[in-house]
Order: sequence, then structure tokens, then C-alpha cells
Amino acid sequence: MPTPEQIAANPEWLPHHIDARQRQVQFVRFSRAVLEGRAFLANQTGEAEAWFGYDAVIAMRPAQTLPGRFIFHSGFCRSTLLLQALCGSGRAMGLSEPGILNSLARAPDVPQPLLAAILALLFRPHRDRAGVIVKPSNFPNRLIPLILRADPQARAVIITNRIGEYLLSVARKGLEGRQWGRSALLEAAHYAGDIAPLRGQLNGFTDLQVAGLGWLLMQNWFHRVQVPEFGSRLAVLHAERLTDEGPAALAGAAAHLALDLPPDEIAAILAGPVFATDAKTGEAFAQRSAEDAIVGEVPVIASEIAAVAGWIAKLAASSGLAVPVPETLATAGMLAPA
Repeated sequence: MPTPEQIAANPEWLPHHIDARQRQVQFVRFSRAVLEGRAFLANQTGEAEAWFGYDAVIAMRPAQTLPGRFIFHSGFCRSTLLLQALCGSGRAMGLSEPGILNSLARAPDVPQPLLAAILALLFRPHRDRAGVIVKPSNFPNRLIPLILRADPQARAVIITNRIGEYLLSVARKGLEGRQWGRSALLEAAHYAGDIAPLRGQLNGFTDLQVAGLGWLLMQNWFHRVQVPEFGSRLAVLHAERLTDEGPAALAGAAAHLALDLPPDEIAAILAGPVFATDAKTGEAFAQRSAEDAIVGEVPVIASEIAAVAGWIAKLAASSGLAVPVPETLATAGMLAPA
């Protein structure tokens, strides 16, 4: 088994899972090909594993740690596309949905020194890369304040979309998407808002109503985490900007994350395979979009999405909540932070 020093020295060994009962952390070694691929790291088994106690992990000291850069999101909102685009020129290594953050979010208690150590290990430099960007899944969003407190230098882009687009994405994915939307609500209900007045009605809600309520809770949470404590370290981007105003959106996200991405590289990324293929599957984007459009054109689905979107808008208005959470990412043609 590798030593803690060997783990700390090799960024291909990533913290992957915690066993809170045994107070141990699992590390998994991923190949460079897996790290650079499309697969979510939480779903990968890796090439080798090792376990260490909390104290040993806290004592691990990487020789060098890069600035923390994160992409947080509400789910089904082009966050994977944003990650791949920002890493498209090879300047940064993108870690897509590392399992350790899901595991930390489910743990009953995470010592702050352990979280700080895990973050330092995630942001070790990789050869030939000037930075590392971590895109968690949307399930660990409750960790956002804890992460920003544990790493006072960390910066993050929050990307989200409008309710209609979100619900259409859920519907397009069929049973899997609807189950995912229900799971997203049940997770968010632990921290992102109070659904007590509606809890007794949940069993009578349609899948898309449940998914829409989860989206609303996440918008509420994004409002709540934008507090003076974190200043300008968080910036919000709406998903449609990424495809409608690609140069400005990429330039703004890169600048916010302090990632050097010159205009010529942004142009090459926009003209290259990142935007020509589906971010998750690698299929031709035009073909995938045509297939997805078929679902959105089914009258009964379109009607349900419109009805649920209207219901969510009324719930938001009654709470005085602007949805989606307003953009704050400063780029040409977009709103600057207040």
C-alpha cells in the first residue's frame, strides 16, 4: 500500500469516499485518461485504492496546492459543458463530480481540518496544467459555505437555468430523469428551504412538480449562499449565456476563476469539439439535440412543463424570491455584480 507521502505527492490519487463510522478516507488512483475523460469520477472504480484514518489525511501536506476553483450548479444546466470548455485548451485539469464531495455531503459531521485537507489534495497541480477546476454534482451543494470557509482563497461560478429548460431536461431523460429529480428534491429539502407546508402533498405531486420544487429550493439556496461573508468569490451564470453568448460567458467565467484564457483560445474552444458534441455522451450535438427535441414536442409533456413552470413561478412570487437566481458574473454584455 502506498504511504501517505506517496499519496500526497501524486495527484492521480484522489480522495474518493469517507467512512464516517470508521473515521477513514478511501483514496483511489485514476489514470490520466480517466481524469481527462467525460465520465463522472464518482462512478469510476480506478486502478488501485488505499485507506487512511482522518488524522493521517489531515497530516498529509501536498508540496504545492493550486487556488481552489469550483463550478457549482442546480443540475441539468450545462455545468459539464462549462467545465469542458474552461479546460478545452489544456490550461486546466477538470475534475468532474469527484465522489469524495458526495460522500462528505452525506456524512453526519465533517471536521473542518479534514475538509481543508481534502480540498488541498483535490487541488494539487497536474503535469502540464496550470490549474484545477472541480465540478461537484449538485447533491453536495450544501457544502458550498463550508468549502468557502475551509479555503478562503477559493472562487466559484454557480451555473443554473430556467425552470422550463430544467423540467424539459428531466423529461428528456425519461424514468431516470424523473427519479433523479425526486432525489434532488429530497436531498435539497434537508438544507435549501422549508417544504413543510407542502410535505403532506408530495405523494400526490407529479414527477415534474417534484422536480420543479427541487429546482426552486436550489434557487433559494443560491440566494442564501451569496452573503457578504463570501464577497465576490461567488458569481452566477445562466446556462443560456454559455451557448448564446459563448465568448463573453467563457471569458467572464475564466476571469472570475483567475484562469488565463486568451481570446484566441476561447475562439478555438468554441469552434472545436467541446461545443460540437454532447458534453456527457460525446454524441454529435446536432443529432442529440434533434433527438431531445422530439420529447419536447410531445403535447402532453409540453403542457405539463408549462403548468408546472407557472406553479413554481407563483410559489416563488409568494416567497418574494427572484428565480432563477439573478446573474452576477461580470462579462461583456452581461450584468455586473452590484
